Amino acid sequence: MAEWPYRLTRLDKLLNMFTRLRPGEGRSVLIFSAYALLLMLAYYILKTVREPLLLSGANAELKSYAYAVTALLLFLVVPLYAALFRRCGRLALTRYITAFFIFNLLLFFLLGRAGINIGFAYYVWVGIFSVMITAQFWAYAADSFNVKSGQRLFPLIMVGATLGGLVAPALSGFLFREIGPWPLMLLAMGLLSLTIPCVSWGKNAIPPGSSSENGESGDAERAGFWGGLSLVMNDRYLLLVAVLIILLNWVNTTGEYILAELVVRYADDMVAADPGIDKGGVIATFYGTFFSLVNLLTLFLQVFLVARVLRWIGVGGAILVLPIVAIIGYGLVVFIPIFSIIRVVKLFENATDYSLMNTTRHALYLPLSPAKKYEGKTTIEGFFWRFGDLAQAVAVYVGLHWFDFDVAEFAMLNMLLGVVWLAVAYAVSREFGALERQVCLNLPPRLYRQMEDRQLAPGTAFAFELPEDTFIDPDEGEVLDFTASLGSFEALPDWLNFHPETLGFNGFAPNEPGGVVEILLRATDFDGAWAEGRMRIRIG
Repeated sequence: MAEWPYRLTRLDKLLNMFTRLRPGEGRSVLIFSAYALLLMLAYYILKTVREPLLLSGANAELKSYAYAVTALLLFLVVPLYAALFRRCGRLALTRYITAFFIFNLLLFFLLGRAGINIGFAYYVWVGIFSVMITAQFWAYAADSFNVKSGQRLFPLIMVGATLGGLVAPALSGFLFREIGPWPLMLLAMGLLSLTIPCVSWGKNAIPPGSSSENGESGDAERAGFWGGLSLVMNDRYLLLVAVLIILLNWVNTTGEYILAELVVRYADDMVAADPGIDKGGVIATFYGTFFSLVNLLTLFLQVFLVARVLRWIGVGGAILVLPIVAIIGYGLVVFIPIFSIIRVVKLFENATDYSLMNTTRHALYLPLSPAKKYEGKTTIEGFFWRFGDLAQAVAVYVGLHWFDFDVAEFAMLNMLLGVVWLAVAYAVSREFGALERQVCLNLPPRLYRQMEDRQLAPGTAFAFELPEDTFIDPDEGEVLDFTASLGSFEALPDWLNFHPETLGFNGFAPNEPGGVVEILLRATDFDGAWAEGRMRIRIG
């Protein structure tokens, strides 16, 4: 039996600067964050390799066909994944999926080194890998933490993925120039291999009261041959989440088209003003700067804001933020369709998407059954995400060739889609709230042990701690924040110090006897509910 700390460890205290932690949770956060970081590093290395392997022996047209084949294969992968899910434990499933992709990489490496053209097959494989491995990780995370703990800790775990997305593109680009594609494949295999022990390490590092109640035994749900597709189509909540993902991807990708169109016009204007300017250089410079700003803003939001937003308005409120940003942003573009406006709109839209929205959409699966977390999430993040790509492509084609849309018209379409997206997000929010109430008591903390009055000798140093169970919270995974003040709600006197992590008081008692101070101690949970108790300190 593991020994779990009763007080915050040094790591807990460090991470507690960004979100509230229970004692011992810091180690699990560190392992899950490292797991996410390794996955992102491996993904971007493989993504860097796929472009030259495809385009060096083919044209850009083949790339568009690769997207279609990827979507078709994902449709076929769903029932195979469902069958595997029902035949093995969930920790084993995560290891098997990772090992399967490592074995695939070894085959690509051997075939490529043998001189066989693997470009098209490898390109399609990376598209499937990116969907499956990411969905598998977050399904495993949602299955490991209970609802309360997941809402608190997912923002910190996402920091690992964000750091990987920030560092990996430049690193993989440099390594590709230095060592070429084949050693990079071996490096990606090594990084993926390092994630396999993280599966059990992460699960075992979660302290009691923070882990999910779901055991490893089978799920009662049976979705039939089509697995996740059947689950999604027959479950109102999952279907709403699927529609949410389609609209999210549709709006975002159409926004990318609008931005690209205005970037090209901007580059044409620059060349018209100075024919010596290289158009490709202008476009590359813009996107290099733009992506750097997006990544930096994403990291800032993820580290300093996401956990606080989830604490202030919860998952149900956070899911509404990005559609509101999209409605306001594209509404501005409708009336002011200029380059500087869409640049700012896409900067904030993308950064909010990659930080707050990414964290929140993974948290949407916390109150669900294991089958819905694994099969449902994989289906939604794969098949329905690609369906959003298809819807966007059809909308752009129809808008350009049938209705002669310009930037303002596409912005209007995005604004209207944003309104629909907001309505769907509100429905998802309500459904999430109902599911959360089913699995969480959502009860306020309470004073469990009355605080005894204290008597201090005048002019002497003192220190004492209250029992750790002075306040308790009935909700699994809940964490309490403690504040102390005078009974009149004024600040504590200078001679009295309070240490919330230990419920400790210390200081140097005044020299004059006879004084009495009343201390009000308040415990507040993550949702803002609170309980309080009082004690008196007498001098003399």
